[in-house]
Amino acid sequence: MKYKSILLDVDGTLVPVGPHTVPSERVAESLRRAKDLVHVSIVSGRSIKWLTDIFQSLDLTAPCIINGGSQIIDPKTLEIIWERPLSLNAVREITNYARRDGFAFMINDNGVEYKNPNHNEYSKPLAIQLSFFSSKADSDRYMNILRYIPSIAAHKFFSWDRNREYKMEVYITDKEATKSHAAKELVKMLQIDTSDLIGVGDSRNDVPLLNVCGLKVAMGNADEKLKSIAHYIAPSVEEDGVAHVVEKFILS
Repeated sequence: MKYKSILLDVDGTLVPVGPHTVPSERVAESLRRAKDLVHVSIVSGRSIKWLTDIFQSLDLTAPCIINGGSQIIDPKTLEIIWERPLSLNAVREITNYARRDGFAFMINDNGVEYKNPNHNEYSKPLAIQLSFFSSKADSDRYMNILRYIPSIAAHKFFSWDRNREYKMEVYITDKEATKSHAAKELVKMLQIDTSDLIGVGDSRNDVPLLNVCGLKVAMGNADEKLKSIAHYIAPSVEEDGVAHVVEKFILS
């Protein structure tokens, strides 16, 4: 099948997990070649400030999904094309839980990140990140609490802090601002179908993304839950797995 677009998660997929990483030269070169044949977009939980180096290194032109699915932007102009923020009531409920139990959290308010803020008023809350869980049982307990807030979507993902014993955090957006919702909006903009998409990811918060794509690809370093739904397992991020996918499914 001839695919028309590739959607790439960032941390653990396009680049190793971490705040100041850019694609390897092999990955960058494969994507530069792919842009002549398909739309190349990234799909990330990062805000704009943590993505500008990647936008520039790849010279992306197709719309990209950021903040976990709550915004779609033009990577050249950084103009917001589509967005779906959290409700203020949901933000207050979640942060009250976090404060009560002493968990660290970060609010992304219109692209500005606030760590453990004391206030509850925000202009455009796009996402909440809960961190520093000490165990899987701890994070699972919070996932169960969050299920009772009907207006949100919550997913686990790998922390940038690789030195912690338990490395999963929880990322929260509006229920209609997941990576799958944003991908469906993106295909409307590109005037293609979801079956035309290649989705590539590594973490369980990429499950919604892969579920809407015609070809589901999990990285070799991916979470086992993601691998279980994938059509294809690529090499790991350290082995330039994205370049392998591009070479096999787009350039060949």
